[in-house]
Amino acid sequence: MNFINTKPVKTFLGGCIILFLLVGIWSCQKQNKGTIQTSQLLPAPQNVEPKPGNSIAPEELKSIYLYSEAEDDDRFAANRLQNQLDKLFDHHLDVQMADSYKDISRPAIILGVPSEDPEFSEFASPLPVPKKDTDESYVLDIQEDLITVSGGGHPGVFYGVQTLVQLMEEAKWANKDIPGLRVEDWPELNMRTVHLDVKHHLDRYECLKNSIVKLAKYKVNGIVFEFENKFQYQSHPAIAAPNSFTPEQVKKLTQFAHQYHIDIIPLVQGLGHAGYVLKHDEYKHLREDPESNWAFCPLKDGTYEVLFDLYRETIEATPGVDYLHVGGDEVRVMGRCPRCKKEKQEDGELGLYLTWLNKVNDFLEKHDRTMIFWDDVPLKEAEIYRFTHSETSDKKFDSLWTKGTARLDNIIDKFPQDGVFNRWNYGLAREKGNIRILDWYNKHNFNTLSATAIQNTRPLIPSYERKPANIKSFVSLSAEKNVLGALCTAWDDAGVHFETFWMGFLASSEYAWSSKNPAELEQYWEKYIRRFFGPNTTGLISAFQNLSKRVNFWDTALMKEGRKHMIHRNGHQLRTLPDFQDTPEEGTWSEHFQSLIKSAKEEKQQCTEAIETMERNMDRVSRNGYNLKVYASMGRFMKDHCDLVLSLGKIAEYCDKAKNAHENGEKKKVIDNLTNMAATADLAWKSYKSSYQELKDVWEISRYPKGGKGFVPNRYHHFASRREDLSYLIMAEEQMNFDGYAKKLRKMAEAYEKHENLSINNPDSR
Repeated sequence: MNFINTKPVKTFLGGCIILFLLVGIWSCQKQNKGTIQTSQLLPAPQNVEPKPGNSIAPEELKSIYLYSEAEDDDRFAANRLQNQLDKLFDHHLDVQMADSYKDISRPAIILGVPSEDPEFSEFASPLPVPKKDTDESYVLDIQEDLITVSGGGHPGVFYGVQTLVQLMEEAKWANKDIPGLRVEDWPELNMRTVHLDVKHHLDRYECLKNSIVKLAKYKVNGIVFEFENKFQYQSHPAIAAPNSFTPEQVKKLTQFAHQYHIDIIPLVQGLGHAGYVLKHDEYKHLREDPESNWAFCPLKDGTYEVLFDLYRETIEATPGVDYLHVGGDEVRVMGRCPRCKKEKQEDGELGLYLTWLNKVNDFLEKHDRTMIFWDDVPLKEAEIYRFTHSETSDKKFDSLWTKGTARLDNIIDKFPQDGVFNRWNYGLAREKGNIRILDWYNKHNFNTLSATAIQNTRPLIPSYERKPANIKSFVSLSAEKNVLGALCTAWDDAGVHFETFWMGFLASSEYAWSSKNPAELEQYWEKYIRRFFGPNTTGLISAFQNLSKRVNFWDTALMKEGRKHMIHRNGHQLRTLPDFQDTPEEGTWSEHFQSLIKSAKEEKQQCTEAIETMERNMDRVSRNGYNLKVYASMGRFMKDHCDLVLSLGKIAEYCDKAKNAHENGEKKKVIDNLTNMAATADLAWKSYKSSYQELKDVWEISRYPKGGKGFVPNRYHHFASRREDLSYLIMAEEQMNFDGYAKKLRKMAEAYEKHENLSINNPDSR
């Protein structure tokens, strides 16, 4: 037997393996030097300049340095950056003061404000100076061994850090180094605010804090908090609803938000929308119309005694904030009390309105607050308001506009000169009238806050077909007109969930910071999904848009006329359940529901696909998984609503069979079909109620249960005001009374069995 010496072969193979591994490692290292996507930053920076050949491995960074004059704001930004790096790369950096800018241990990150520290200014002198007219500007410079964030002020340092964190996220997700680049950035609008309306619910305190952290990441700097009755007014305790926030809680929330450069701006409704106060017996004497709790009388001293108490308390609870929003829109009932009626004859409704507006403004000036107020009442009085919300083909537009603005010009000195006109337009806002009124405000040096909306009255989910385009339209126009800022409203009229607002809030922030990027909404959708959920999701854009489209069927399918969320108004009428007394004009109940059943099957399939996408992505998201749970709960709710509609088709079939059997004298078949009708109605209703309960459980993870002991209801046209709990969502179906219908059918079957000649139309006949 011949033995072959295998040692050289093994040595050769081992060397090849080692060489292969070294080449692989070297190749991976080279790959890590590649670029990452800066186009996915949200909001888009004003200017990004790549620096090829420069990059930094996040794991090699040694320290975060603060300039020597750093304040608490800067330390907070540095600590946030430290925390994010730790989470992303499991790499802890020390935060320390830069005693000497020459002795920085590199690679490192250094944060500073050159205008506050001459030494840091000299150190950062090779970089462009942050834009001078705003302390929110910054320059972010990434070189081979140093990352510098140079802020126009403390907010600029914070915002530079937010951009750096997003770049680090991209590096982590792509498994690459942070590329060399320079970002020069600043906001186009000074105020980038969102709206928190809690008329008909209250989000849990910790959830609001978490929302503040998320909003700050995308450079939102204000929350207009419409307190209504969710603030525990010490001077007027009757106003507060159960679970309201205490003044101390609001103060702590304000201080927490200030760390993130966000102001909590109180919105305390004054003249109109005053039902939260005037519904109580002790305030009825302040009503403009004794039969309506909608508006205060502007000529009663007691009005101002109450309002100034409310303003004073919310001012004290929001220290360090410059503004207070006083509402003042949609007053509607001015001039009805005897005294106001006389005043109206002399000065018109606008005179009454300006009496209120100026008294409020005088009070706020004494308390160092600038007033924000809605602008619709003055524009309606000038008869030009309608032109600001729709394209007009009115040939008299120019003459009517000239006449209307001339009237405003004549009383311009009666408007508070430092007040902020809150101009609202929730559509595609580039109508001629809307552009002209912005120009009129600019001409007269009035500050303007432009309000868009991610939500106003639509139930469940905003319209993602229209709302994002509307937001982009008005916010970008506002940037062109150099207005003070943008407010993305999210009205609580229909009681929808906070999680449905994020897409619109971030769109408003995107275009308020950099109005021209991205050019297409499809690009924004991609950025939103990536930033909000992480890089590993699939199909979420179409799933969100899909569920948004399903709302219309949920709102109309069971309606003979109108919409379900308006069922309490005239002209909105529910469908009739199949019965034996009436024969529909189609001839049979099955034919009557045929088209509806076809639509329900299609809608159910669409809901199913969206739900599956949401559930499939829950394990893929890097964050904000609760958002998908909320949408999935609504998807299942709408899917089970489709099943409720489909049950009408089954009930209709059994009804037709029962009628035929009765005509043919087939007693057992009549009874069987009546029983089947009852069982179908029961099962469908129980399933829908179960889906509603699941939705309620998911929603109340982040919001307090609605209503509560001692709550005084205020019934008016808002969908969510119709019930003290979330059951306004199933109010219409409850009115159809599936339970009572099933009981009636069983009673019919029992009576029919006992009395062979009994009419199935009337089980009680003898």
